[in-house]
This record gives sequence, C-alpha cells and structure tokens, in this order.
Amino acid sequence: MASRGRRGLLFSLGVAAASLYLVAALTLYAIQRRLIYPGQSIKTREQPLQVVAGLEVFRVATPTGQAEAWYLPPLGSAVPFPALIFAHGNGEVIDLWATALDEFRRWGLAVMLVEYPGYGRSDGSPSEAGIGAAMSGAYDILVARPGVDRGRIVGYGQSLGGGAIAALSERRSLRAMILQSTFTSLRAFASRYWMPAFLLRDRFDNVSAVQKFSGRILVLHGVRDELIPYQQGVTLANANARAELRLYECDHGCWLPDGLPILRDIRSFLQTSGVLRAQEE
Repeated sequence: MASRGRRGLLFSLGVAAASLYLVAALTLYAIQRRLIYPGQSIKTREQPLQVVAGLEVFRVATPTGQAEAWYLPPLGSAVPFPALIFAHGNGEVIDLWATALDEFRRWGLAVMLVEYPGYGRSDGSPSEAGIGAAMSGAYDILVARPGVDRGRIVGYGQSLGGGAIAALSERRSLRAMILQSTFTSLRAFASRYWMPAFLLRDRFDNVSAVQKFSGRILVLHGVRDELIPYQQGVTLANANARAELRLYECDHGCWLPDGLPILRDIRSFLQTSGVLRAQEE
C-alpha cells in the first residue's frame, strides 16, 4: 500500500511539474517577441534628425505598415560610389547611428540605416518577416539612388542586425557582408529558457545564410560577450571558406572604434573585397 501511495504521489508531482512547464512554455510563446525585440519601447523624436548632412528619409512597406529608412550620401566621392546598408541591434533605433558611421561616409560610401517595424517612427510590430521586408525595401531604394554602384553594396549588421543582413543576403545581391556580435540562430537561445526550439516564431538561421553566401564575409566578435558567446561567431566564420574572423577584447557592445582596431579591420576588408577601390581612398 505504501509503495502504491508513493507511486501515486510521484505521478501527481509529475503531472503538476508538466502542467507548470506547459504554462511557462505557453507564456514564453506569447511574449517571445517582447523579449526578442526590446527596442520597441525606446522613445524617439516625432521627426528624424535634420542636422545630419544630406539625410533623406524614406518609408518602406512591410506586412504591418510603413518602416523608416535613412539615406546618407558619401562625404565626397567619385561616381559611381559603393554603399553600406546597416542593421542595428535589438535594443537600439537608427537615431543612435545617425553620425556613428560617418567614417564610412568619409571613405566614400553611402549609408542606408534601416529601422525595424514597431521601432522608432516605424509602424507595426517587429518580426523576422517584417524586418526582412524592411531590409529588402530599403535595399531597393538604396540601389536606385543616383550614383550608387549596385555591384558594390556591403551589408553590415550588429547582433540581431546580423540576422537581418544575413537574411537580406538570401534575397538581394551583396558584394560583401559584415556580421558583428551575431548569433548562429535564435534556436541557440531557446535552451536558456528550457524551451523547445519549435516554439520560436522567428529563427534567423544565420549559419544557413552564411553557408550560401558567395561573397566575402567579415565576422567580428568580443571574447567577453556573455549575451552571444564569441563561439557563435567562430561557428559563423567556419561555415564559409570566404569568411574572416576578428576577435576583440570587449563584451557584446563592442562598437569601440577609438579603442579597438575595428575600423582598421573593416577598411582592410572593404579593400580586399573590392567594395573600396584604390582610386577612391
């Protein structure tokens, strides 16, 4: 009798644990996009900055409304000129990058900053599909700008933005790709919450995109990155024989151009990949 009672108790505890796990899984399923896209809560000006030289504002169609994109021309360059399309991290907005990429403009590149749906002044809500639509639409605007050499477009993404750029590389032509502090796939994070990966609505399979890419790739990562461990950057670099890896003594927020040789390494990469030409330097 005692043995039967213990079995009954264990069964009841197992049912209770399974029920709690199911409730937790369903809760995470419901709120996952709030966790993945925290930058939705960042407050921005009603109107974009007007003090940035040459800034042009565009609206891009996505499944949930119009997303914003900023075009910044090069600060002096021969025509036609190369261009960079930039995707920021999940806890940022494009306003934070309005002047941070001026060095690229001084090198002779135009810059396109793409906002995600639900972020900043963009309509709708973020998702993998919505971000993909915003990136593709902004790319189409970029390559149609006068003077842009559509054969020399480089995609640059940081953190979640690396996923946006990797996905863009499967839809549009990029000469080269720069992935900084980028993950292999969002599936890698499901285990942190003891959740099965099939519950993820958005996956960003970056390894698959990197494997397919025919151009040059530069992977940048901080060895002290605790949010996205640098081993994921190593995995991305190893997924394509045309990829280069640069590791730095920094954490996830690794944009420290005054303290780290990031810009030097990026410029060298742009030269070897043919985005920057000798006569433009």
